[in-house]
Amino acid sequence: MRHFGILKKRDNDDGFVMATVLSFLPLVSLMALIILGISMQAYQSTINQELIREAQLASIAAMEYAKEQYEVDQTYTGTPETLLYSTDTHDIKYEIIHKDFSNTTHTQQDIQGIGRVYKKGSSTPLYVRETQGKITYTSGSASSVRFIFIIDNSGSMSTTEWLDSKGTVDAAINYVLDNVSSAQVAVVQYGTNHYSHEHKYDITVPFTNDKTTATTWDRRYGPGSSSYNDLQDHLPASLARMRLESVYGPGDALDLVGATDIQYVIFTDGWDDGLPSGTCCSHLKTKASDPASWFSANASGFSVLPTFGEYNAIKDGTVFSDDGYPGLTAQFTILNINNDAATQATSAAIASPGGTWNGAIDANAGDPEGNGILPRRFISTSLSAGPTEILSILQEIIDDEINF
Repeated sequence: MRHFGILKKRDNDDGFVMATVLSFLPLVSLMALIILGISMQAYQSTINQELIREAQLASIAAMEYAKEQYEVDQTYTGTPETLLYSTDTHDIKYEIIHKDFSNTTHTQQDIQGIGRVYKKGSSTPLYVRETQGKITYTSGSASSVRFIFIIDNSGSMSTTEWLDSKGTVDAAINYVLDNVSSAQVAVVQYGTNHYSHEHKYDITVPFTNDKTTATTWDRRYGPGSSSYNDLQDHLPASLARMRLESVYGPGDALDLVGATDIQYVIFTDGWDDGLPSGTCCSHLKTKASDPASWFSANASGFSVLPTFGEYNAIKDGTVFSDDGYPGLTAQFTILNINNDAATQATSAAIASPGGTWNGAIDANAGDPEGNGILPRRFISTSLSAGPTEILSILQEIIDDEINF
C-alpha cells in the first residue's frame, strides 16, 4: 500500500506538471507571435527605407538626365514619366518637369526631378521624392568653373591643425587648376570675435587661375594670427555677412561674372549647433536658442537665416540671383575633422549628394538638392589625411558636374 501511495503521488505530480505546461503553451505561442511580428515589422521597415532611397536616387538621376539633354538640345523642356529600371517586385520611374526659364535668353531653367516607386502592376506610387534645381545651357560658350575654398580659423584650430588644413587646401587647389582649364579658385577664411561677437570673413585670395597666387597665403584669424580674439566659429553667420555685403556682385571681391558652375569646399572642425559643454557659439548651423547677439542684430548688424538656411540659399542660387546672376546654383563639399556623431550628421546635411558618406544625416527640409539623400560629399577625417579623399571627390565633381 505504501508503494501504491507513492505511485499515486507521482501520477498526481505528473498531472500537475502537464497541466502547468499546457497552461503556459498559449502564452508561449503568443510571445512567439509577438516576436515574429516585431521581426516582420523591422524587416518591412528596412524594405520601405530602401524603396524611399530608390525614389530619392531616381529624382537625382532625373536631374542629371535633364542636364545632359539640355546641353544637347536647348529647346529641351522636360521628360514625361519614364521607366528607369525594374526589380522582381517594383518599378522605379522618373519624370522631369520644366517649371520656367530663369532668363530671357533661355539659357537657364528651373527643373523638378521626380522619382517614383511602384509595386509591379500598380498605377499608384508607393513613394515619391522630388529634387528642385536649375540647369544651365553652356554648349557653344566658354564655361568658367569657380571653386571657393572656405577655411575655419576658430580657436580649436591649433597652429598645427591649421597648417595641416592649408597643406590639404593647397593640394586641392593645385589639383583643380591642373585638371580644369576653365577653373578659377578663391580662398576665404572666417572667424567670430569672442568678445564683440562680430562675425568676420576674409577673402584671402580672390578668384585666380595662377597656382602660385592661389597657394601663397597665411592665417587671418584665431591662434597664430594678429587677430587672436577672432577665435569663435559660426560659419552660417560669416556666410550671411558675405551674402548681405554682396561679395559676389560685378566688381566685388568674389565677382562671379561669367561663372557657369560654383563649388564650395569647406575645411572645418566646427560643431553641429554648439559645443557639448554649452559654450557659445561654435556652429555649423544656426541655433534659435543662442543669445540674440550671436545671430541677430549683433555687432555685424544683420540676421542669419535659421538652421541650414544660409547653405540652402547658396545651393538654390538665391544669393547669386540677388547679386545679378539668375540661374547660378552651387554645391558643397565638406571636410570636418570633428567626429562627434551629431556634427557628422549636420556636416552631411550641408554637403551635396555624391561622394561616399552613407552614415547619419540631419533632416533639412529646405535642401534644394533633396532632403536626406545619401551618399554625400562629406569627409570625416583628419585635416592632414584629407588630400586623398578630397582629390577623389574633386575628380567626381569634375567628371559629373563640369564634364558631364
